[in-house]
Amino acid sequence: MLSRYLSIIGKTNYILFIVAICMLPFPTQLSLYTWGLWLASWLLEGRFLCKNNTHWHKGLIPIILLVIWFVWETISYTWAINKIDAGNMLVRHLSFVAILPIAIWGVNSNYNWNKIAKYFIISSIVSIIAYGIKIYILDFLSYYQEGQQFPDFLRSWTFFGDRISIYKHRLYYGNVLNLAIVALFQIRIQQLATYRHKKTATTIFFVGLIILVLGIIWTGSRANMLTLLVVSAIAVIQPLRGHTRILVTSMVCVIGIVVGALLFTLHPRFEQLDIDHVTERATYQTNEIEPRINIWYSALQNPQDYLWHGVGAGGNSEYLTSVYSLMDWDAFTKRQFNAHNQYIGTLINLGIFGAIFFLLIWLLFPLWYKGRVRQFATLVALTIGLNMLTENMLDRIDGVIITCVTLITIALLSRDQLAK
Repeated sequence: MLSRYLSIIGKTNYILFIVAICMLPFPTQLSLYTWGLWLASWLLEGRFLCKNNTHWHKGLIPIILLVIWFVWETISYTWAINKIDAGNMLVRHLSFVAILPIAIWGVNSNYNWNKIAKYFIISSIVSIIAYGIKIYILDFLSYYQEGQQFPDFLRSWTFFGDRISIYKHRLYYGNVLNLAIVALFQIRIQQLATYRHKKTATTIFFVGLIILVLGIIWTGSRANMLTLLVVSAIAVIQPLRGHTRILVTSMVCVIGIVVGALLFTLHPRFEQLDIDHVTERATYQTNEIEPRINIWYSALQNPQDYLWHGVGAGGNSEYLTSVYSLMDWDAFTKRQFNAHNQYIGTLINLGIFGAIFFLLIWLLFPLWYKGRVRQFATLVALTIGLNMLTENMLDRIDGVIITCVTLITIALLSRDQLAK
């Protein structure tokens, strides 16, 4: 009876993990609920009660470091300048503590990682199509039926991304699509390594890659477009060796420079990076101008005020509001901008040592793994770490879920490789 119970719960746990992975491209609430259900099914399965399932391995260290970072934030609550914001942030970051037992105890033998990766890629492609249908067909019909003029979306490449932001923040959606590309590259690398690269598989790879790349471009997320260039280059170079790696690296650098130049000259979102008079232009209440340069400048104006101990967890937005007031940037004050950079946000919250500690976690993250897991961890660390340069990813539930899912996936893969 007990074995039957464990079998049912184990299969349910596997299905819920797939569902949680597949919900990442869709609205945040769906991701949150399925992630919570998967955690509950893992607890019901009771794998942590069996000592034979314990696999200690150094791949667990990055998650432990993030837990230490969370403890550091918790301590900083005592001097936080806004207790409510600090409390909200700590509740969100509690997820890092919650996934620690799962990383320690056991590998569910039902998990088929190639299938999980394929389902994730398919769900990401489906989300692009689904959002496209919603935006370009259903919205068009509603505008037409109400007799309103439909926006000239053909004139703006960013219309898709602007509308997606109603359902999911464009940066986090682009981040998920980049992770899907990472999974696609890993599957392809594995196929090439085992000489299982049939014409059909090659066609599927390029079709999927084109759709995912177009999805990222349509979102208009500049950070994810640049991340795509870097991650794709690393993914192509990683499995190569010797003179071939040098040759391909040179080619990738040239192509990357050309593609980057084209993005900056052709894509309308990059045209908005003109720094001249950005302060005045940034006062418009639109998505056309995102004054990150001024925000970073503001964050670093008076580092002596918070350099050693920070202003406490969740305090970067409140601290910057006072800085904006001193500079008479009323538009910034009204919109309560945060640092729009996870590293600078951590510097403000926890001080210079907290920021360095956090930065080292992402720089050293891939080194804790070996073989195929290290390749995957490198691409994931790049994807998330680069996006943290333009957004406080861990200040929003989207970023926390994406980070937790990818970390636990890598930890479980590491356990799986060790068990074999």
